[in-house]
Amino acid sequence: IYERKRAALVDLNGTADAPPRRRLRRGDPQENSEEKVSVQRFTLVSRGAPPVRRQTAQHELLRVPPRDSASLGDEIHVCRCSDCDKHGVRRRLSGRRTCRRDTESHPEYCLLLNLTDRFEEECHRENADLVNEACCREKSAFFILGPGSTAVGYVAAEVAANRKVRGLQESDHDDRTPFVTQIYVEPEFRKQGYASQALFLLLRDHGEVKVDGPSDIISHILKGQGFLCAGSKEGTDGRPIVAFAREGINV
Repeated sequence: IYERKRAALVDLNGTADAPPRRRLRRGDPQENSEEKVSVQRFTLVSRGAPPVRRQTAQHELLRVPPRDSASLGDEIHVCRCSDCDKHGVRRRLSGRRTCRRDTESHPEYCLLLNLTDRFEEECHRENADLVNEACCREKSAFFILGPGSTAVGYVAAEVAANRKVRGLQESDHDDRTPFVTQIYVEPEFRKQGYASQALFLLLRDHGEVKVDGPSDIISHILKGQGFLCAGSKEGTDGRPIVAFAREGINV
């Protein structure tokens, strides 16, 4: 088994692209040679959040989903005001970001907020804090990008770096198992493999993952990628937190 030098969901700073697809199968509606799926971290950071070194986002222009174009336009520009130097300090040398806009005024903030609002409405989950938690580095969010860098959905997760920021117990700091809390794809982009490819990219170097209340579809996707259910427990919101594991990958 080929071992990469980093674990994708823990250390992914910019964009991860899908590997070349297998040979296309005729008549399969999910196979489209013109599509390319990638995931890109939501990089906007609040002024008071701890600094961290991150690579510049590969896609600085993102096309928005059709139903957001009326409020955000056809595309948004990912602001680089949260960039840090290699020591993770440039953003805070002067005590302010390199632009004067409030965090909530950035279009990428509004885009992620719109997507999370639709997730909350559809899945009947209270979701008000995700975007703010991502800006404070307490959670991680990744845009799922389709053709033309179109944001077709997102994945939210808690990883080891987030646990450190939140000041959880030392035993939790050592737990590098990613905890996927939300997965959402816009309705018009469903049944095209976007969620499956996004999870593959984010989990390709992981042998374990926990998922908050996974649907049958998500469980089926993970099973197709070699993950088997390894137990579950009740979460604080009453939903099951299900652990999945697969053999052959050591983190």
